[in-house]
This record gives sequence, C-alpha cells and structure tokens, in this order.
Amino acid sequence: MLTMREGVVSQHLFARVLLLPLLTVLVMLALSGSSYCGELSPRPPAPDFHAKLWFNSPPLSLAQLRGKVVLVDFWEYACINCIRTFPYLRRWEELYAPAGVIVIAVHTPEFAFAKNPANVANAVKRFGFSFPVALDNDEAIWNAFHNAAWPADFLIDKDGRIAYMHIGEGDYGETELAIRKLLKEAKPGLDFSTARFALPADANADMDASVCRRATPETYLGFARGANLANPGGEDETREVHYAAPPVVPIDNFALDGDWKAGDEFVRHVRSSVQPMDAVELHYQAKTVYLVAGSDDDSPKPLYVMQDGKPLPPDSRGVDVHAGTNGGSYIALGGKRMYYVVNNPEFGEHTLALSTSSPGVSLYSFTFGNNCENKFAHK
Repeated sequence: MLTMREGVVSQHLFARVLLLPLLTVLVMLALSGSSYCGELSPRPPAPDFHAKLWFNSPPLSLAQLRGKVVLVDFWEYACINCIRTFPYLRRWEELYAPAGVIVIAVHTPEFAFAKNPANVANAVKRFGFSFPVALDNDEAIWNAFHNAAWPADFLIDKDGRIAYMHIGEGDYGETELAIRKLLKEAKPGLDFSTARFALPADANADMDASVCRRATPETYLGFARGANLANPGGEDETREVHYAAPPVVPIDNFALDGDWKAGDEFVRHVRSSVQPMDAVELHYQAKTVYLVAGSDDDSPKPLYVMQDGKPLPPDSRGVDVHAGTNGGSYIALGGKRMYYVVNNPEFGEHTLALSTSSPGVSLYSFTFGNNCENKFAHK
C-alpha cells in the first residue's frame, strides 16, 4: 500500500535504458496502488542530496558515502503508509549500520504544513529517529530520484549506483536480503547466518493478500483531490458554506454537514458554534481509521467522535481518543499530524462522524488499515 504523488509519471527517468520499464512500473502503481520492488540493471548513478536543512547529521554528500551501502527512504510524517514501515527502518539501522549501512530519511512533504521544519523536528523526536533526516521541501531530491510515492526506498551500492528500489509497503524481507547482498559486495567476508539476523515472521507479509480485506481508499477532504464527496453540488471553493449531508452516505464516501470552508487541501471549521453540530461524516470499511488534521494555532481543540451513532467504545478507540466526562469520546486536536482515531477489534463496515464547535479546526484526509496491518508503535 502506498500514497501516490499526483502527476507521478515522469518523462525523464533515471537513464534512457530504464525509461520504458520504469514508466510501466509507475503507470501500474498509479492504477493499482500496490507496491513494487526489484533490482535495477544496469545500475544508474545515484543523484546527490541537495538539502539545506538536516536533522541528526550535518549535510551529507554522495562522495562522503562511497564504500557504504546507503538506504534512501522517502517519507512524510503524516503518512500512515510510511509510519507502518518505521519498525523495519529501525531494524535495518540497528542490525546493519555496524557493517556499513547508512539510512537517510528524506522528508518530502505532501501537505503544506509538513514543510514547517519545526513540525518535522517534532516528528523526528516523536518517532525516535536517530539516523540522518534531510528536509526536501522543494522536492529536489524526490525529483532527482524520479520518485513516485510514499514510502519509497532506494539502495545505493558502494560505488554510488542505485541497485534496488522498493515503492510502497511490504516486501521487507526482500529489501533486507538486498541490503545484505550489497554489503557483501562491499565486504565479502560478512556473515549474516547467526540467529540475530533471522528475518521477522511478518517480514514478507502482504497487506494485499487474498486473506486481506479491501479497506476504503485514502480519502482527501479538500477540493483539490477530494473525489468521493456525497454532498450534491460538491464543495464551494470560494467561501464558508452551510452543507447538508444526504440521509445516507454511500460506502467509501464522506459528506459535510453544517458550516465548513473548503480549501485545496482541507476542510476548515472557521467559527464558534453553540453545539458541536458541524460534522464530517464518513462511511467506511476497515479495521483502523487515521485522520490527518490539526488546530490552526496548535492549541488543543476538541473533535468529537461518534461511530455508528454512538461514542467510540473503549475497545475501538485509537490512542488519540479520550473519554469525555459525559460519556462521549473526543480527540484533543493540537499540532497538525496524523491522529489515531479508530482501532476496531475486527474489520467491518461503519459510519463515523467527527464534529466540532471550535474555530480553527482543519481536517485533511482519512486513511485506513485492513486486517493485515503489521505491528507498529502508535505515536
């Protein structure tokens, strides 16, 4: 599973010899939303890292890294597809850094708020990253690698050439074996046969396998990418509007109810109301629901959560959902990030209503998890 960048199919990929294969891969990814992994042959030269701001490291260049195996990971701090890969990034750094691997996490923003270095710094701290992080706000590194989606991993060999790429989640065992192969090219005497290098049981788990249920696709709320709005007439792009949600929201759709201002990336509640009656309603099928949202001034603002017409029960609450004194359930929206809203015991079909009475609440997108999600820290 992955998040595609709009206009992803580049017309000038790594090298002319690779143009048709990679165009085919990118078109398939755009159509299916699935992952891709594979070795590159011939291996094209890797581009350098042109980033002005780094965390956990001084600026790094490709010349400095000759002789090492470099894992370049493209991520975004509000991207659930990226967050689910973090356990493996940490594993690879811990196991293989002593043998000559360096992980470089390139943060290329999807949303405008993710260009704020303070927001990225907070995320680096929250996720406990110790490896170098390059801020790619102008997408220079993204474009140099001709990347297609979040998450994406590129392995650079000891000679500074791209040997392997992986787009999307999954195939972690394959990527780890590729890391070992490149390390042995640099240091033929390395031995990875001891128990500590055994691949995790879920290393090659497939979130799109036949036993995995199809979850609702990523749902953007702003008018630029919002394609499944159930309100007749769509969103007004010019001003705050009073919306009326239809009596029934179709599966995999959302609706606005009450007073909202639509932006290109978000829907925003702009004024105070007496009761939290202004809502975003969602009809989804999944096990877990994640929400990219936040308070415009970072001060905590309540966002009330109802599922199937009732407050979320304790066994369905994401880690960001709290119990209210009146028996309700709510999220204290602060800084703009991904919030863990629903974690149902089982995959199923539900309606979700998020309501607020506070001004300055912006909601960006919903993402989902099916019954085959790997284990990862919810933070």
